[in-house]
Amino acid sequence: MAVAQALHSNRADAVGEIVTEANVSALNAALADRGIDAERIISILPVAAQTLMTAAPAQFRVLYRAH
Repeated sequence: MAVAQALHSNRADAVGEIVTEANVSALNAALADRGIDAERIISILPVAAQTLMTAAPAQFRVLYRAH
């Protein structure tokens, strides 16, 4: 049975990822839109803004447990 659980947890789609604007309102809205609750969140990583060449605002990268 442990082998079956290990095979199930090694699926390529076991972890999902979303990227949002780096503010709490946008983060909460994106999580709510996708039905992701706090228990499924693995990590929220800040992504720094880029100012050279291709400007991009600061963002949050969210890793979560997929269904």
